[in-house]
Amino acid sequence: MDRYGEMQAFVEVVDQGGFTEASRTLGLSPSAVSKLISRLEDRLGARLLQRTTRRVSLTAEGRVYADQVRGILAEIDAVEASVGGAEAEPRGSLRVNVAHGFGMTQVVPLLPGFLARYPKVDVQITFADHVVDLVAEGEDIGIRTGALRDETLIARKLGEHRRIICAAPGYLEKYGTPQTPEDLAQHNCLLFDGPEGLNEWPFRKADGSIARIPIRGNFRSSNGDAIFRMLLAGVGLCYAADFGIRQAVEDGRLVPVLTGHTADILRPIHVVYPARKHLAAKVRAFTDYLVECYSASPPWQM
Repeated sequence: MDRYGEMQAFVEVVDQGGFTEASRTLGLSPSAVSKLISRLEDRLGARLLQRTTRRVSLTAEGRVYADQVRGILAEIDAVEASVGGAEAEPRGSLRVNVAHGFGMTQVVPLLPGFLARYPKVDVQITFADHVVDLVAEGEDIGIRTGALRDETLIARKLGEHRRIICAAPGYLEKYGTPQTPEDLAQHNCLLFDGPEGLNEWPFRKADGSIARIPIRGNFRSSNGDAIFRMLLAGVGLCYAADFGIRQAVEDGRLVPVLTGHTADILRPIHVVYPARKHLAAKVRAFTDYLVECYSASPPWQM
């Protein structure tokens, strides 16, 4: 009984969103994939997928099964890779989770080079501006900015980033440029929902200590891209990550302010993945590739 084939077919149907799409990846006919899923459901005595004419979705039992079987398949791939030695070829589907801002500016531009180097790896990027549970969401790799909170994950440092207070030239022309931290009380500031501390901007005091000043404004969002668009539109000031604004500053679309007052706080950036007995070749290849690309001089540094 080919349990591995059933599990592999099930995961592909979930990832691809349908039998026809999964059949192309597996090199089987749609009817063959359907038979594998039906045989799996019969063996388990549970319906894993809800099928309609337009889409396939997970049942509650299917969601639980998917979370578990992804780990099993990853372990099988990793064991085979370890038997094959360090030179085993990376292959298979690789799911990477990253925040939208860092992902679009710093990760997506690197993907063509990675895919050219490892043509048997299929990359799926998922974006989330909040921290997700990699295991529960079926992610192979996560990229995290800031302090790490999950000690169960394996982490490799990619570099550091800093945040800079800035505004569009049009905003500064209309409302003036703040000269001291106290001037922020007279300005509109863009607010982040979620990350702790980002709505209390840090400034260096004369004695070297750091004072955090709460800011206020008429726009807030949990999505970094939405805030960036409002920043470019001249809606207000923003305490923005350098990796998201470097190009806009170089182009003159944004202007740093209060640079002599803002506390220069470096925040780490890590690539993380769940701890497993055997590390899949595709995970090792992607983490090594990121470290290689960022180690010499991170491209976001200003």
